[in-house]
Amino acid sequence: MIRIKLPTHKHPLYPTPWVRSCNGCCRDGDYAKDGYRCYECRTFFHKECAESSLEINHSSHPEHPLHLSTIVESRSPYLICKLCGLLIYHMFYHCPICKFVVDTACAKNPPPDVIEHPKAHEHSLVYLKNANGTCEFCEEIYCSRYLYECFQCQLKFHFECANIPLEIIHPSHSKHPIKFLTREEHHFSDGKCRICGNELKRRFYHCSFCKFSVDLACVNNLPPLTILSPKAHDHQISLMPRIISFNCDVCGWAGDRSPYSCRQCDFMIHQSCIDLPEIINVNRHEHRLSRRRQLSPGNWICGFCHKKVDWSCGAYSCSICPNYAIHSKCAIRDDVWDKLELKGIPEDFQEIKPFKVINGNLIHHFSHEEHYLQLNEENITCGENVRCEACVLHINYQAFYSCVQCDFILHKTCANLPRMKRHIYYDKPLTLTSGGMTQFKCSACYNWSSGFRYGTESFKIDVICGEISEPIFHESHGCPLYYIYRNGKTCAACGKWDSSTFCCDDCKFVLDLKCVVLPKTTKHWYDDHPLSLCYRVNTKGEYWCDICEESIEKYWFYNCDDCCTAFHTKCVVGDFSLLMPGRSIITYYDELRIEAMQTSPRFLPRHIRRSGQKIPSSTGTSGNSSRFIVYFPNEQL
Repeated sequence: MIRIKLPTHKHPLYPTPWVRSCNGCCRDGDYAKDGYRCYECRTFFHKECAESSLEINHSSHPEHPLHLSTIVESRSPYLICKLCGLLIYHMFYHCPICKFVVDTACAKNPPPDVIEHPKAHEHSLVYLKNANGTCEFCEEIYCSRYLYECFQCQLKFHFECANIPLEIIHPSHSKHPIKFLTREEHHFSDGKCRICGNELKRRFYHCSFCKFSVDLACVNNLPPLTILSPKAHDHQISLMPRIISFNCDVCGWAGDRSPYSCRQCDFMIHQSCIDLPEIINVNRHEHRLSRRRQLSPGNWICGFCHKKVDWSCGAYSCSICPNYAIHSKCAIRDDVWDKLELKGIPEDFQEIKPFKVINGNLIHHFSHEEHYLQLNEENITCGENVRCEACVLHINYQAFYSCVQCDFILHKTCANLPRMKRHIYYDKPLTLTSGGMTQFKCSACYNWSSGFRYGTESFKIDVICGEISEPIFHESHGCPLYYIYRNGKTCAACGKWDSSTFCCDDCKFVLDLKCVVLPKTTKHWYDDHPLSLCYRVNTKGEYWCDICEESIEKYWFYNCDDCCTAFHTKCVVGDFSLLMPGRSIITYYDELRIEAMQTSPRFLPRHIRRSGQKIPSSTGTSGNSSRFIVYFPNEQL
């Protein structure tokens, strides 16, 4: 795998057999061989766009040379091409003196002023600069950069559509000519393009004898008829443009049309499987995975979907863990793969220790650099208001590290949390950082926390959610639970619908990301005894919450056996239960949340009800948000 760094893009680029949608010139449906792809940005580039000159002289602006730039570099989200009048999305040429701007497509192929002999119309067409309208041919808006008009007929055509004839011989269907039709003119078979499988729009080409339908994109730009890709197959493979049921020999999944095939080997492959990466990282496994054309014979189970893997079709597998494999299609999902091709990149992973051992039980932790921490393992219990700085949970007879000079304290397990890890909730590696005096909202359970967090600039989870790994064995259910991203199901614990949940493969049991981390036992200021989480197994009668005095429905709740009391989970473990007592916290809420806090204060912990004060929005907030400063006294939440 050749890894190329070009000045036109910030990340390394990798060769790909063809490109259909270029992020450089933003030409969609334009197949071209020998392009590049960026796995990290999930973008493609035509070869000529990726290798564009950094400076050119152009006839549209002969006064000065034009310099290549990108929208990110310009820091301007709204630039218009001076030739076609359309918005620029990525690469463009500009004159730093005159502020002249032209996109790369127009710089390479400026539009002609007149099309004298268009194939789709009998009269000449004139280019309309900065014009809007609907093309008479494809009836689409903005599917092309240039719009032309026939002043005799008052009809408009895109540049590409103006040059499309009403009847053609297509390379993938040479037996009969195919004619330009609309849905109203003809009833076709399955409503999909024979080549790419996309849904046909209102206008397309069709052969009534063979029921062969193809969309305009595949008429204008046919995928390569033959490809030589050593990553996919040893021999040259050819496009088979027909409806055919097959199993892809690379991913093992079924297909229904137009595979690439090798007759010599009886080999078939999806178009999308030709350019699979060879070495990758996924968030379901700690080691690198390599693409194997075949696995050793055996009963292989996918590490993501937990279904059988056809060993003869190969998969991604781990050289360190001999029994781990994952389907090719599962491995490159957006929520699983980090979008980096690692072939040719040496593995240079050095584990960063969270602390340095000074001597004996004395350590120097990264989160508390000013003082040393000392280990305490004698089953010491601390006051109920003493909490771990990392997980913000009570210190209850667990071993812990305490600062020799101040009140900083960590559970022993929290002090040993890895500085970096891969997690099922995110495709990129997550870094552990300390909380300090700031708070954040966990992207998984949506609770506010002032403890340690795993994350990136845009994604953060608390360390409780960060410790979750597949499979989960929850005592409320006998089967293992697996995380499914965007599956859209209702949680058995709270009855709420969530887009991502933990599910059982064998039954319909589901837990959302908030309920899966509910503590089995906890403390609350309302009751002097420990509270236990009740899963409503063999429970009879109606329960009422002693905090909010409302009925507890059929879902999970906390109860105290000594006092015969019950509580909603939301009343015991609310959004603020992971905020450290004794500190000033600044948070922002939308208008609806503030109204709920003002009218129903009993849903909030006591320290917030007593000391929360609203500051008018004129003090620095905008829109519908209001600002709260809340002080947490040194007592149990």
